[in-house]
Amino acid sequence: MSNMDKEKKALEKATTIYETGEIITAKVYKVSHEQKEELDRLSAERHEKLLEEAIPKIRERYEQLVKLRQQQPKIDDGGKPPSDSANGER
Repeated sequence: MSNMDKEKKALEKATTIYETGEIITAKVYKVSHEQKEELDRLSAERHEKLLEEAIPKIRERYEQLVKLRQQQPKIDDGGKPPSDSANGER
């Protein structure tokens, strides 16, 4: 087997081909190195801002769930709330 055949087989193994029934298109824009750095910086700032906004909302929702669970009656080992099982009522 020649080197050319070996390289061709190696390339075939390394290449993944996906067949689709549609044409895939995407817009591609050339940006300079400075523009890319600026876009990356803006993206990082936007991500940081979203995190700062999301964390208080998550904490508030967590506190609501904790309060809701504390208000619900406790269930004993029998699967009934303690007030019902202690009195024998249903």
